[in-house]
This record gives sequence, C-alpha cells and structure tokens, in this order.
Amino acid sequence: MTDATKFNDPFECRPILTFHQSSLKRAIFLKQLTKDRFPNVDKRSLKKLMKGKGILLTDQDTLKKAYSGFVSTIGIYCLSEKNDDLLMWSHYSDSHRGLCLEFEASIEETLFWEAFKVIYQEDYPTVNIMDIGKAEEFRKALLTKSTRWRYEEERRILKTKQEGGPGYYQFSPELLTGVILGALVSNRDKEILMNWIGGYPTRIALYQAKLNERRYQLDILKISKA
Repeated sequence: MTDATKFNDPFECRPILTFHQSSLKRAIFLKQLTKDRFPNVDKRSLKKLMKGKGILLTDQDTLKKAYSGFVSTIGIYCLSEKNDDLLMWSHYSDSHRGLCLEFEASIEETLFWEAFKVIYQEDYPTVNIMDIGKAEEFRKALLTKSTRWRYEEERRILKTKQEGGPGYYQFSPELLTGVILGALVSNRDKEILMNWIGGYPTRIALYQAKLNERRYQLDILKISKA
C-alpha cells in the first residue's frame, strides 16, 4: 500500500477544506491536537502551547499543510471490479504484457472485504478537516475522484496510521483466487508465472486475455495449467 501523495493523478484526495465556525469547537480541536502532539505536558504548559495558535486553524495554507501530513500517513490499495478494461490493461499492466490478480472479497473481516467503492463526481468534495477522523469526512477525502475515472469501477482499501498506514500487508493464500495473463505476455514470463502458480499453496484459476477478432475488447479465457 502507498499513500495518495505518490499517486500519478494530482487531483487525488484533494478536497476543499473547511473548519468549524464555532470558536468553542475550534478551541476543543486545538486542545486535542496539542495534547496529541505533546502528550506529557501539564495543563499550564498546554495552555502556553495553545496560546495564539487558534488563528492558524482558519488559515488555508496551514490547513492544507496539516491535511497533506495526514494523507501521507494513510495507506491506500487500489483495486477494480473489472478485469477486461482496455485502458487499465494499457496503463497498469505494462501495455498488456503483465498480469491481473483476482482476489476473493466476499469473506468478512479479511483484507479485500474492506475495500470501499470509490465515489465519482464533477466537483471536489468539501471536507471539514476538524472532523477528518469521522468516517464520513474520512471517506469523502480519500474515496472521491473525477467522473473521468468512472470506467475503472475502483475500490480502495484504506489503512490509517494506527492500522499500519502505508507499507506491506499479508493476506491468507486462499484469498488469491486467479491470475489473468496479459494478451501480449511473453512466453518466458508466462512460463515463470505458471511455475510460480504450480508451487502456490492453494488452487489458483489461470486465465489468458485475448484480443477479440471483431471488436475493440478483451476476451478473458480460462486455460489449463498443464
């Protein structure tokens, strides 16, 4: 999993940031923010640290910097509900020379079961950064994309800093259920992949993507590993 600051789309995870209009709510937020950053300070020191900082909570540059720091701590893994889209095979699979992995996502409490649907819309979402820890604001910020990407039918697994953030994650072998070889995969790569699949601890279905003879489409055909 990586974080959104490393994505190739500069529009990713870029909401319009707002804040609470209530000075009381802003004060409570600032206090919690300060306590999180300096957990061992006493009450007197805490007040000193907070003094004069309230104005920063309404400054857009400060909000953007804080949000960018927050986003960099969130691990995101992108998947799709589709396995035959021409553009995705071109963009994400070395121009059809790579492969596509199929995962089991219907088993509760497993890694891929956690994948949220991406929301597609024309405008940036508006997110209250002071409520970014709440599910609704968190998801709006990290699951909203332009309608131009709707064809991907994307889902995302999100991991907060407390859950491990960006990095590598393990999953049970049986959750990998299939491998689709690209239409232009080389014979050498195909042989390597089939040998690897042969040694995998659980059964994996093997497919080959083929260029359709009449239409601009891919046919995904199941093949024998023999």
